[in-house]
Amino acid sequence: MEKEKRKKLKYLADKQLERLEQLDELSKLAEENSEQGMRIQDTVGGLIDNVSADYLQKSLNKTAVSFDKFRAKLKVLKDLISNNISLSKDLNNFDTDEYIKDKASVNDMIFKLESTNIIYNEDKRDMNRIYKNHKKINALLNPS
Repeated sequence: MEKEKRKKLKYLADKQLERLEQLDELSKLAEENSEQGMRIQDTVGGLIDNVSADYLQKSLNKTAVSFDKFRAKLKVLKDLISNNISLSKDLNNFDTDEYIKDKASVNDMIFKLESTNIIYNEDKRDMNRIYKNHKKINALLNPS
C-alpha cells in the first residue's frame, strides 16, 4: 500500500513539474506573440488542470472505497468476536480472555485506520487470521 501511494505521489509530482515547465514555455511564447500565446496558455493550462483533477478524484475514490471495505470487515469481525465472547462466557473449554485480547487487537486496528488513514498489510493478515479462528469457534459455539 505504501509503495502504491509513493508511486502515485511521484506520478503526481512529475505531472505537476511537467505542467510548470509547459507553463514556463508558454509564458516565453506569450512574450514573443502575446495574443496567440495567451490563447494557447489558457487552453493547455485548462486541459492539464482538468486531467490532474480527474486523476486525483479517481485515486481518492478508490482509496475511500478500500477504507470503507476494510472498516466494514473490521466491524463484522468485532461483532463476531463479541458474539463468541458472550456465547463462551459460562463455558469452561473456551478461553474467553483470549477472545477479549483479539477484540482489543481489532479495536487497535480500527483506531489505527481512523487515525492514519492507512491500511497496513500486517493488519490485513492479523484480521484474516483472527477471523478464521473466530469463524471456527463460532461454528462450535453456535452449531445451528
